[in-house]
Amino acid sequence: MDKNLIFDAHTHFNDGSYADEGFEIKTLVKEAQEAGVGYFLNCAFDLESSKLALEQATAYPNMFVAVGIHPMDVHNFPKAALEEVARLAKSPKVVAIGEVGLDYYWAKEHRELQKEWFKAQIDIARKNNLTLMMHIRDAKDNYEAYDDALEIIKSLPAPRMIVHCFSANETYAQKFLDLGCYINIGGAVTFKNAKDLQTAAKMIPLNRLLVETDAPYLTPHPLRGQKNFPKYISYTVAKIADLKNLTPKEIIKHTTENAFQVFNLK
Repeated sequence: MDKNLIFDAHTHFNDGSYADEGFEIKTLVKEAQEAGVGYFLNCAFDLESSKLALEQATAYPNMFVAVGIHPMDVHNFPKAALEEVARLAKSPKVVAIGEVGLDYYWAKEHRELQKEWFKAQIDIARKNNLTLMMHIRDAKDNYEAYDDALEIIKSLPAPRMIVHCFSANETYAQKFLDLGCYINIGGAVTFKNAKDLQTAAKMIPLNRLLVETDAPYLTPHPLRGQKNFPKYISYTVAKIADLKNLTPKEIIKHTTENAFQVFNLK
């Protein structure tokens, strides 16, 4: 582990838009490395992206994989898909189950099914000693998805847990921290209107903090509105450093150490 290199703890090299627009993974990785990124978690959102993430990671010793089915997609899969997730979870490259969880913003009509699949995929994480990468999203100023997720992981905790792309407030950050979760901060923290998230980022302890791009989504300011790439993570690191009155180097050191810890990497 090189503590001077950034660990992008949630990105999507497997997103189809990269290939559709002619971006090669080797170029994206090279550009990220030139920008100081040394490690990647290539996170899946369905079976196809899980398999593709594994295929992509074979070429890179510092790229790791999360497999799983996103809450917005669970209604499109038969229950047998869970058996395939469990099979893929046994790959040596897989360090997490994700991204899985609850999304009440886009998929309001499948709440009970989402909960069922969330619990089933937590069970896969538990059986394989893998980290849980949680996607939790709700409408603005509504926290039902967060409340339901908290209730589920209280009764069914995974070995290690991450809240991906945290977007709530200080109160909810503390609730997840109290359950032992790590909190992954993405480009939204750079947005001018993200005051609640910025306040939360200030209080998250350095030993529980992770950074991510969620690329190709959530491009940080000042590039907001453009396609996101792992090379842009430095904007997020710089903003968190500013909020915590620390140097970017200090943020990189702690978040990279945390990523190695939470993904159970040697």
